[in-house]
Amino acid sequence: MQVQRMTRTLRGNILIALVTYLFVTFPGLAGAQDPTMDVVKKMKEAFEPVKPSTRRVVLTVNSEGETVQFVSGQARKQFPDGKRMVVVLLQPTDLKGNNYLVTEPTDMSKPSSVWAWVPFLRRLRTFTPVDAYEHYMGSDFTFADLGFVRLHPNYKLLGEEAHGGKQTYKIEETVPKERAYYSRVVTWVDKATLLPVQRDYYDPAGTLWKTETFEVTVIDGVPTPTRIEMKDLQGKTSTVQQIDNVSYAVDLPDALFDPMKLPIAADSPVWQSLAAKPAPGK
Repeated sequence: MQVQRMTRTLRGNILIALVTYLFVTFPGLAGAQDPTMDVVKKMKEAFEPVKPSTRRVVLTVNSEGETVQFVSGQARKQFPDGKRMVVVLLQPTDLKGNNYLVTEPTDMSKPSSVWAWVPFLRRLRTFTPVDAYEHYMGSDFTFADLGFVRLHPNYKLLGEEAHGGKQTYKIEETVPKERAYYSRVVTWVDKATLLPVQRDYYDPAGTLWKTETFEVTVIDGVPTPTRIEMKDLQGKTSTVQQIDNVSYAVDLPDALFDPMKLPIAADSPVWQSLAAKPAPGK
C-alpha cells in the first residue's frame, strides 16, 4: 500500500512538473484563448470612432453602362444606449429629404434598428431584419452593409498574410441564420490600422458574390476610409462611396438622431456646408 501511495504521489508530482514546464516554457498557453474577437472588437473601434463626426458621401452606381450619382450627408454619435448614424440625401434635389437612421444598442444581444423617411410616401418606415438587406438607392450596398460592425461569436481567425500590399489578419464571419443574406464574409484587416482592407461576401450557396475594398486616409489623427468600392461579381455592377469633408470636431444635437424627428433631419444646419459643395465630376 505504501508503495502504491508513493507511486501515485510520484506520478502526481511528475504531472505537476510537466504542466509547470509547459506554461513556463510556452507562456502563451497560460492565457491561451482565441484572439479573433479581440481583433474584431479593435476593428470595430477603429472603423467606428466614438468621436461625433460628420462627412459627405458621394455614391456612384455603375450598372449596364450607366452611371448614377447620389450625394448624402452622414452624422455619427455615441449615446449612452449605443451608437447612432443618420444619413440625409442632399442630391439630386428631387430626392432630397430621403433620410435614414441606424441605431446599434450597447447590448449586442439586441439587433440594430433602421428607420427610413420617404417624403413621397410621407411615412416613417421601420425595417425588419430582412428589410435591412434591401439595396440602398439601387446600389450594390445594402442598408446592412452601410451599418455598424456587429459583434457575435461566429468569427474565426484564418491566419495572417500579406494582402493588398499590407500585413493583415484574415477573418471569416459565418453569418447568423437571421442574417442569412450572405452565407459568410471573409475580411482582411490591416494589422497597422485595424481597418478592413477587403471584404469578400459569399451567397447562400457559398459562391463568391461581392467584393468590397477600402482606401484609408488619416484625418484629424483618425485613420478614416475615404473610398469604399463594392463590386457585384455575379451581376457585373459596381458602386463607389467617395467620402470627403470629414470632421471629428463637431457638436451634434441629440435631436438629429431621434427617429421621430427623422422627417425634418434634412433641415438641420449641420448639412449646409456639405450641400453647397459640388460633387466630384460635376
